[in-house]
Amino acid sequence: MILSTVSSALIFVEKRRLMEVIPDSVIEFLTKWEVRVLILFSLTLQILLIALGNRRKYICRIWIRIILWSAYLLADSVATVGLGVISKNTLDEGGRNVEDPLNQLFWFWAQFLLLHLGGPDTITAYSQEDNELWLRHLVGLVIQTGLAFYILLVALPGSSWLPILSIFIFIAGVIKYGERILALRSANSENFQDSMLTEPDPGPNYAKFMEEFTLKKAEGFYVEAAEVIEIPVPTHHSFPDDKGKLIPEAYDLFQTFKRLFADIILSFQDRDSSRSYFQNLTPKNAFDVVEVELGFTFDVLYTKTSQVYKMRAIVLRFLTILFTCFALVAFLCLCDRSKYQKFDLAITYVLLVVAICLEMYSVCVLLNSDWTVNWLSRRTSTFTSIIGWWYKQQANKQRWSRKMAQHNLLDLCLRVNPGVCLRMQKLLRRIQKLLQIDNFLEKHRHKTYVDVSPELKDLIFKELNKYTRIDDCDPAVLWNRRGSFTLEKYVHLSQSLGWTKEGEFDQRILLWHIATDICYFLEWG
Repeated sequence: MILSTVSSALIFVEKRRLMEVIPDSVIEFLTKWEVRVLILFSLTLQILLIALGNRRKYICRIWIRIILWSAYLLADSVATVGLGVISKNTLDEGGRNVEDPLNQLFWFWAQFLLLHLGGPDTITAYSQEDNELWLRHLVGLVIQTGLAFYILLVALPGSSWLPILSIFIFIAGVIKYGERILALRSANSENFQDSMLTEPDPGPNYAKFMEEFTLKKAEGFYVEAAEVIEIPVPTHHSFPDDKGKLIPEAYDLFQTFKRLFADIILSFQDRDSSRSYFQNLTPKNAFDVVEVELGFTFDVLYTKTSQVYKMRAIVLRFLTILFTCFALVAFLCLCDRSKYQKFDLAITYVLLVVAICLEMYSVCVLLNSDWTVNWLSRRTSTFTSIIGWWYKQQANKQRWSRKMAQHNLLDLCLRVNPGVCLRMQKLLRRIQKLLQIDNFLEKHRHKTYVDVSPELKDLIFKELNKYTRIDDCDPAVLWNRRGSFTLEKYVHLSQSLGWTKEGEFDQRILLWHIATDICYFLEWG
């Protein structure tokens, strides 16, 4: 955000230099249309962000990531530059004419740029590193809010209704910007970890337990010490069937396993209870639960979802929509639109209508999310019983691409690029190195995606389930077999390939990856 502010200042400096060499007619054209272009470009970026923010969860194509990444990086810069351009006009003594219709519209549009800086609900961070920059965004909030407020103060003395309507858009923008900062802060690694720290658990009182054990045994009772796995009793009432319970049960698991993303070690009770739970599921239900659980994790780390499901946030969201709708109605009923150009009026209508549509779309996305299903499933009322049947269908919606990425190390090492001649490959490689994008392109060029079939899910789940049911097997020993189970099935291979079970874990992965690739091509050609 600070970088965006500095870049906008540099743009003004370069603009002054260009004005000395560019013809006056061109300068006049750029001055006339720069605000309009910036405001429409900023609005377009917001539409892209809200449309593609959630879709990257279940669309693995590279084009959607490039578009989303570009829009995410440009959105703040464009809005910041737009505010800077408008504020420059207000700082100019000759441009402070509060009765000028064009100035009134520009000052009104400036508040929408603050609204755009708040960003959509579907994306607050493109990667986890963006959450670490929440303090920088907080500084940006102070600077850009102060700039928008200054523009508002300059516009207030005018006789038009637009400055009054700007107040409502300004408040909505501050609310949305504040939601974004809170979402970034809550997903920050330090705050995310602190939010999950609980009071130390002293564990069972073994002294009291042994005292009762000895006392009962002395009284003649038959007593035996045995381990009991404690599993929380579910409290879901609205959706009694398996589909209805899938989402709330996934949320309970999410509350446990989200600690892994904060580098917090889970207890053996967590391990035993989750293992007992998954052992009673079918392969399909087990993978569905994990899909929902990872969806919750994605929403917490990269969207505003963690902030909007609070009573305070619901009230603020209602006010945001109410203020924006009031601004549209008041603009239609109270403002004298005859003094504005038709194109500028069209831009104003587009800003107001699209702002309302984006807010309503965000509400629909939230109502149609797993968070709402989880919230409803924990309440018993006539209302939730009536609409519960519809929310149960959420269990079947697509939450990820259902594809698995594959990276062929042999192709990477041999730099195989089918369909391109060797001379062309060398030329392209030189250009990539010159642009310093060779590593990035190499990573994605040899990445392919294959469908994850139900048969593969069944195989993975059954194999994991088979070995976790071994009561006398130490988990540490189980996870360090490194291919031993497979070699034990083939005695003639166990002796010649026994050396593959030794060494570092990452070396064994590379070894078996290359061996599998070679065997595949030998068998299938």
